[in-house]
Amino acid sequence: MSVPGAKRRSSVPRRIANGQFEIRKTLGVGCFGKVYSAVHTETKEQVAVKCENMATGASSLQTEVEMLKLLRSPDRPQGFAEHFYFGKEGTCQILVMEFLGHDLDEKLQACHGKFQVKTVVLIAEQMLERFEYLHSRGIIHQDVKPENFLWGVKERRHHLYLVDFGLSKRYYARRHVQMRQHRGLIGTARYASINAHHGLEQSRRDDLEAVGYLLVYLLRGALPWSGLQARSMTEKLRRILKYKESIGIEELCSSLPRQLSDYLTYCRALGFKDRPDYGMLKSLFADLRSQLGKLAGRPVEDADLEWLSGKDRSNLVPLELGLSHRQPDDWPERRLFGTCFCAAKAVHRTVSDPERNPSAKMEESEEQQMDVSVELGRIACVGGA
Repeated sequence: MSVPGAKRRSSVPRRIANGQFEIRKTLGVGCFGKVYSAVHTETKEQVAVKCENMATGASSLQTEVEMLKLLRSPDRPQGFAEHFYFGKEGTCQILVMEFLGHDLDEKLQACHGKFQVKTVVLIAEQMLERFEYLHSRGIIHQDVKPENFLWGVKERRHHLYLVDFGLSKRYYARRHVQMRQHRGLIGTARYASINAHHGLEQSRRDDLEAVGYLLVYLLRGALPWSGLQARSMTEKLRRILKYKESIGIEELCSSLPRQLSDYLTYCRALGFKDRPDYGMLKSLFADLRSQLGKLAGRPVEDADLEWLSGKDRSNLVPLELGLSHRQPDDWPERRLFGTCFCAAKAVHRTVSDPERNPSAKMEESEEQQMDVSVELGRIACVGGA
């Protein structure tokens, strides 16, 4: 029996993983597949199921699973979803994962389109923890956007999760990848770094710069280049890049806490192979958090998110903040982590690693190059409209 509403060519059985999980309803539809809500048939625990039609060829789920395996070794840290099953079901590849709550943009709209400074500070601290750990495993995300940050549920409802690793890649194995230039943007244009717009190989600096734009967006509710009109996607991307390059950081962050401009100034100045000073970046927001606490007459708590105000928070799992994760270039040169990623496939050829395949050719049409910010369950507008 197939899930109602699913097309025959990409039908998914109602029960998957040898009957362990039962699909209940569709949560979202995207370019490469669907996301479903399901339950474990014995424990009744709710899970999320990503389904990808194998007829599409390259598998973003395969990439995501390989990344998730690396991220949970030896222990899965906070802010990264557990996955329970990956395999073939019917005509689809299936990934069963921990069920999470609303994404950042959904929360933003529920808060009238802007977050309080206190909320953004707490979000920034968790984001930097996530990226420091991600980068410590030799991985970059390459698609920072509000939809790729989800809140936990129940006792972890104040935990921020970094999700969707279909565009992620290794930037460091035996050594740092070399600078190369691609033909298209990888990521979401609204938040992508300036170097990503130029088609340059991405590294840690690009994830962090994108985080800076996202934080400004959460405080303002929009970015200066949001909603730009153009006759084509190429023209729209060109206009977004021009705006990002022309506007000064001080202007972009005017009326915002100075920590935002300090953060972006630092990230934009990083070199391709530079090791970011995560401790310094985290201290910017820790200092701002302390200042806000002094103004309020009490310390800012980890769960002082505006939508949790006045609600019972006695059962929450404490956050692990202030951790230090050793980066790949902190170690003597050697093979890291003992994990081979030879089998990992990229979603698009523009994401394939020329280091492993120097003869790889970029053959996508212009439309395929531009539409590189896709996740199961929703399609992100690469133009940032």
